[in-house]
Amino acid sequence: MTLAAGAGTVFYYILSPASFRNFLAGMLQDATAADNTLLIRQAAQFFLVSAAPVFVAAVVAALAGSFVQGMPVFAPQAATLKWSRLNPVQGLSRLKTQMSWIQWLKLILLTAIIGLIVWKTFSGWWEQLVTLSAYSIDSSNSTIRSLTFRIVAYIILAAAIFGISDFFIQRWRFEESIKQTKAEVKEDMKALEGNPAIKGKIRSIQRATARRRMMARVKDADVIVTNPTHYAVALEYKPHIMNAPRVIAKGRDRIAQKIKALGREHDIPTVENVPLAQALYRLVDIDQDIPMELYKAVAEVLAYVYKVRKRVD
Repeated sequence: MTLAAGAGTVFYYILSPASFRNFLAGMLQDATAADNTLLIRQAAQFFLVSAAPVFVAAVVAALAGSFVQGMPVFAPQAATLKWSRLNPVQGLSRLKTQMSWIQWLKLILLTAIIGLIVWKTFSGWWEQLVTLSAYSIDSSNSTIRSLTFRIVAYIILAAAIFGISDFFIQRWRFEESIKQTKAEVKEDMKALEGNPAIKGKIRSIQRATARRRMMARVKDADVIVTNPTHYAVALEYKPHIMNAPRVIAKGRDRIAQKIKALGREHDIPTVENVPLAQALYRLVDIDQDIPMELYKAVAEVLAYVYKVRKRVD
C-alpha cells in the first residue's frame, strides 16, 4: 500500500519534467551569484515541495495498512529519537536476530519475483531503450515513463498478492500460536476446578467424616432392619418429636456389618426383613423420614420391637 501510494503520487503529481527543467535553468543562471545560501535555500524548498505529497501519501497509506490489519497501537516512547538506532551495524544485528528463517525466505522470494519482473520487462523494451538517443527528449521521456510505470505496476501487483497471502498466513499462525495445548488445558482446568487428586482426597475425607458421624448415631436407633447380610438400615422414631420414623444410618456389606455390630453393643433390636431393608436403603437418604408407602411395613416392625421389649421388661 505504501509503495502504491508513493508511486501513484509520483506518476500523477509530477506529470512532466518541466518543473525540474525550469528549476535547473534558474539554478544555472544564478550559479555565479556571490551568495550561495540563497541557492541552497531555493533548492531545499523546491525538493521539499516536490517530495512532500509523496511522503504524505506514503504515511497515509502506511496508517491505512495498519488500520486494516488491526487498530494501530500508539506508543509515544517508540517514536522518540534514539541515537543508538542510527548505527547501521547495530541495525543489521537487530535485523538478524529478529527475523526468522521463514521471514528471510519470504524476503528472498519477493526479491526474486521483483528481479524476474524487472528482467522480463526490460527484455521486452530493450530495443526501444537502445534507440532512445535518436528520439526527442519528450518522446524519450514518454518511453521511460511508460516503462517505469509498467515495472512499478507489476511490482505493486506482485507485492499485493504476496502481502495479502502473507497476511492470512500470519493471522493463521498467530491464532495457532495462542491456542493451548492439551497439557495447558488440563492445568487450567486444575486451577479453575481444583486438582482432581486433591478433590478426590477431600471427598474421601468428607465421606469418612460423614460415616463416622453416622456410626455415632446408631446408638440412638430403635431398630435395625437387615437383609440379613448385605443391607442394614437403622431407624429412629420418637413419636413426641417426629412425624414419621427416620433413617439415621444405612450401609451395605462391610458398613452393614459394622452397623449390626454397633447395634449389638447397644442392645438395639435387629429385624430381618429383606424387601423392607432393600427398599429403605435405595429410597431413603440419611436423616430423611421414610416415605408414606413404607409406613405400614415399618409400623409392623416397630410394633414387633415394642412388643418384644415389653415382654422382656
